[in-house]
Amino acid sequence: MAVVNGYCSLAELRARLGNYDGADTGDDSMLENVIEAVSRRIDNYCWRRFYVANETRYYTAGDNQVIDVSDIYSTTGSTVDTLKTDKDGDRTYEDTWATTDYDLTPFNAALDGRPFTNIEVTPNGDYTFPTSVTKGVEIKAWFGYTATTPDLVNEACLLQSERQFKRKDAPFGVVGGSDIGGIVRIEERLDPDVKHLLDPLRRVA
Repeated sequence: MAVVNGYCSLAELRARLGNYDGADTGDDSMLENVIEAVSRRIDNYCWRRFYVANETRYYTAGDNQVIDVSDIYSTTGSTVDTLKTDKDGDRTYEDTWATTDYDLTPFNAALDGRPFTNIEVTPNGDYTFPTSVTKGVEIKAWFGYTATTPDLVNEACLLQSERQFKRKDAPFGVVGGSDIGGIVRIEERLDPDVKHLLDPLRRVA
């Protein structure tokens, strides 16, 4: 299978493992499965994803002036295709907001290479968010942290993928012995070094 939205490439993982060149493709399918599984574990750990997709998402507003949203990719071009609200709960989203009706924040997200995570009503905007309507906000946008995998995420994916692949030789979570005696146990959870790489990128609720 081809890797979909993986945070490292098959070639990178082959190189990390050391003994996989372009001619040795016997484990490619397993390696690709590992890369994709680890990439999705990274998404779950960070509460965000590091690829973008154009999607329509829905939100229930808790404040009429600002709404927390999933990461919206920050570029110099258009980042929100449409923002609509449903003021009466009939799910028809009668009000289509102009770009002058809202601000994407943090304001300097694009300069810092980070996504927008909130939408705020502008002082002279024509609309406010309907707090009394469940699923009252519809947003079509490019959602995701970034279109290019951050270096920290790439390294985290390589480290965890290498560890995960080697578990096939340790079906009970044990591989060999340590220099100081005893056994070395490979656990299923994310490696502490991987968590250390990812912690600065975790989304805080």
